Parts: sequence; C-alpha cells; structure tokens
Amino acid sequence: MKTFSQLVVEAKEKEKHHVLAFGRMNPPTTGHMKLIDKVHSVAAKHHATHSVVVSHTQDSKKNPLSAEQKIKHLHRYSPDTHFSASSSDSPTILHHAARLYAAGHRHLIVVGGSDRVKEYHDLLHKYNGVEGRHGHYNFDKIEVRSAGHRDPDAEGTEGMSASKMREHAKNNDFKSFRQGIPDHVSDTHAKELMKDVRNGMGLKESVDYGQ
Repeated sequence: MKTFSQLVVEAKEKEKHHVLAFGRMNPPTTGHMKLIDKVHSVAAKHHATHSVVVSHTQDSKKNPLSAEQKIKHLHRYSPDTHFSASSSDSPTILHHAARLYAAGHRHLIVVGGSDRVKEYHDLLHKYNGVEGRHGHYNFDKIEVRSAGHRDPDAEGTEGMSASKMREHAKNNDFKSFRQGIPDHVSDTHAKELMKDVRNGMGLKESVDYGQ
C-alpha cells in the first residue's frame, strides 16, 4: 500500500507542466523575442519548465544560419532561456513532445505564432497516445497558446519576418536589419548576426556597417 507522501509525489508528477516553442528562427527577430517572452510568462504562470527548440536545417536561401549560430545569437537575445536544436534524428515537434513525455512531463503547452496555433493543436492531439516514427507520448493535457498575431517564421509580409531580415542582409542594409533585432542587443552583436547571415547566404565580402 502506498504511503501518503508517495501519493503526493505521484500527484505532483502528473501535474508536471512544460512549455515548448519550436521554430526555424533563421535569423532570430524581434518577433521571436516576443515568442520567447510568451514562453516565459506562460511557464511562470504554471510553475513549469520550458524549452525553445530551433530547427537544424541549413541552406543558403532560407536557412543561412546553422543551429549552433542561431543558439549563440538567441542567448544574446535572452540569456535565461533554455535553447536547443532539432536534429536529423529528432527533426519535428512530435519528436520533442515524445522526449518531454519520456522525461516525465504530463501537461504540454506549446507557444507559437497565431497562424500555427491550429496546425500545432491538430497535429499534437492527432498523435497523443499514438505510436509513430517520432516515438510515443500520451499527455494528460495539451494546450497551444498564441504568441501574437504575427508569425515570426512567416515568408510573407507579416511584420518583421525572417525573410525580410535575410533580404536586408542580402542588400547590405544594416540600418533596416538592425530594426528587426531587440534594442537590448548591442550593435556589435547585431553586426555579427548580419555577417553570419550574409556568410550563410554565400556573400563573403565584409559588411559595410556604416551604410
């Protein structure tokens, strides 16, 4: 027969919450900072742990930064955030949901851009309790929260998107590029980010920071 303390521990385990965000963030923008702030506010409300996972895909057109570079720059955006990267073995949000479930979390809250709320909600619930290539999870509760009306990973004209940032980097337009980076990030680090983006796009010449 289980003791009262064991029952209390088990009850707390069942209530373990985790807040997750998943995105390309190539490059990170003020929109992603908004997403990160939302992750922290939701985590604080639920006394939950959190993680922000960036995709590992890299190419010269839409994904010029490596996962390691993104995490380096994101730590300058938000030093207290737990960042990690996907991989070829764990490429999707389903893989990371399975990982969190295996770690003992039973309540999952995902934060994403408003355009992705329904997509995440439908996908995560579809596979709750279903074995798949991603592994297995069976959360007691899954919620999806919106970080706002803009999707920072959008490829269109929504806000200061990553696509606009890449275009500014391509045009060597630091003034416009800087507007998409949080104010608390130094110009030195903003210039380093733009240089990393340009290098990833195959533009190896020096950035003219003064223009």
